[in-house]
Amino acid sequence: MELTVLGCGDAFGNGGRNNTSFLVSDKDERILIDCGATTLIRLKAEEIDLDEISTIIISHFHGDHFGGIPFFLISSMFENPRKNPLSIVGPKGVAKRVYELQEAMYAGTAAKTLEMDLTYYEYEQGKAITIKDKVIHAWEVDHSLPSIPHAVRLEWRGKSVAFSGDTSWTDNLVPLSKGTDLFICECNFLDKVSFGHLGYSELLEKHSAFDTKQLWLTHMADEVIEAKDLKINRLSDGQKLII
Repeated sequence: MELTVLGCGDAFGNGGRNNTSFLVSDKDERILIDCGATTLIRLKAEEIDLDEISTIIISHFHGDHFGGIPFFLISSMFENPRKNPLSIVGPKGVAKRVYELQEAMYAGTAAKTLEMDLTYYEYEQGKAITIKDKVIHAWEVDHSLPSIPHAVRLEWRGKSVAFSGDTSWTDNLVPLSKGTDLFICECNFLDKVSFGHLGYSELLEKHSAFDTKQLWLTHMADEVIEAKDLKINRLSDGQKLII
């Protein structure tokens, strides 16, 4: 199984990086973890058939994490009509949020999403979501409350991938990481401690509590991207990881 980093940037595009989106692939199916505004562009660059993407998992309702869904859907409706069903998994109210965003971005197209083979699933704390052979867990985290922030974990075909979403330190990151093959953790700052995002210095002190085979940093400001000799690996756009 492979993970392609479609985007690992922050909301401000620091480092010239694309919005957050990770593509998890095996030989015949693909899953998106987050779908930031630049996601369709990156999928086209990777020559990915959208119809092979069965599931989109959304961590929270900020544009750099779910703002790419309207572009994904208009391509799936008009450019290359989907033949396969699509599941969108996200925080409470995800169906309403996607519908409203679709209409705001491309007026008149939201109603057409109701004609698609599209199923929505909402997170419930402590309850797993099962979609065929995929199991998705979500933990509440500490970020902008109106965005309904969650960390997410995908268990699929014997592998597990976790993503912190956007958050400051929360003990929920520890069970999120437990036994994972890959854990992608946000790290917006170098030394700063601020609500809503993690800093490298803080994470360096606490990351030994994580139980994962691979730990990688994402959502980095320039100061983290440019820092020398960090002890935790940093992602870059276009990178591919074997899970």
